[in-house]
Amino acid sequence: MQGPKDTEYLASLANSIIPSPTSLNVKGRKKRIALVTQGGGQRGIFTSGVLDSFLDAGLDPFELYIGTSAGALNISSYITRQRGFGHHFITQYTTNARFFNLMKYVRRQQFMDLDWALEMAGPANPEGLNVGKAREILLDRTAYACVTNAHTLEPHYFPMFGENWLEVLKATCAIPMLYPSAVEIANQYYVDGGVTGAIPAREAFNRGADIIVVIRTEPVQQDKAPMTSALAESLRSRVEKRLPEYLARLNLDDRLEKLADFHHQLSQRLEEIRQRYYREKKVEPLWHKLRDIVPLQKQKNGGRWLFGGDSIYRLQALSGQKLSADMLEMLTRHFQTYQEAVAFMSHPPIRTELIQLAPKQPLLSNALLSKPSQLEHDYQEGLDVGRQFVDEYAVMLSDVSTVKSQV
Repeated sequence: MQGPKDTEYLASLANSIIPSPTSLNVKGRKKRIALVTQGGGQRGIFTSGVLDSFLDAGLDPFELYIGTSAGALNISSYITRQRGFGHHFITQYTTNARFFNLMKYVRRQQFMDLDWALEMAGPANPEGLNVGKAREILLDRTAYACVTNAHTLEPHYFPMFGENWLEVLKATCAIPMLYPSAVEIANQYYVDGGVTGAIPAREAFNRGADIIVVIRTEPVQQDKAPMTSALAESLRSRVEKRLPEYLARLNLDDRLEKLADFHHQLSQRLEEIRQRYYREKKVEPLWHKLRDIVPLQKQKNGGRWLFGGDSIYRLQALSGQKLSADMLEMLTRHFQTYQEAVAFMSHPPIRTELIQLAPKQPLLSNALLSKPSQLEHDYQEGLDVGRQFVDEYAVMLSDVSTVKSQV
């Protein structure tokens, strides 16, 4: 019998699991079930909690896995059946000053040391990922990490746990501006998959998934919030209001000249984009999509790319790096593809069922520089949401899956 606290707890999770508009149809043939995981830096600890709850329940009905950035790392440890790996990686390695030190980054002395962190996840470390176990699991399943081609700005999906698996993980996490260079794989150069495939649910559909389970690191309801802020106005106003104060706190007023240059470049680049797409006379010009997709509420969330809205610009100005046309193109591409992903998940194709697992409210943790208490809170929330999903869907998905679903 449920007591008042149980009822309150269940109510608090009410908006954490969002099925597609139609009821789940599991009749007929066996179903190809896909798992898709969003990135989000340290916010990926929510996903770690969800997947650890799946492992606790012995649940893995997925034939296909697709992850981006931190989401790909979480999928890796889920496939290797290493409960707690994602939690340990985020709390012990990504919080280490060797991985990222804001002051050293600001003074242009040190980029994000992704190589060191992934070395800790590799086979040379006794606590690293169990590659042999993963390859055994993937004999009848497939797993992909999303990366972005640095030249074409198109998404690419590399198989996970191949011979170049560490380079693939590095590429999917290689945030421009935070990581010093694109990652070379097979004579091509790649950066963070979040640029073009922050939530690769459509890719799962394209690869034949009948049921898609998406784990997000931001609340779903934010996608339904009114979208009224113009892109240029939002970016400029937030940078102007917050960046000078932030620079002053760090005693870096000499960077204000860089900020002025950034404002000029941003305005110029956005106007070029607007004119270009009007000239092409598309039915839905890209500018129409872009100008309304960065409301204040979403930027606070920070699920966008690795950092949300103003944060990426703040880091750019703090570091003293010139904001290039390529970087603006990447940001534009990200906003476009993210909005397309949200639209796909809101209205998936008729033949596909889609279930989203997400925090009910914005997570307490940040993409980087989170407090231990924030990380632990978000991990526990992930565990709770995962357990709720197991209670509601585990038996049904296990029954219809094309693969053996017990871990």
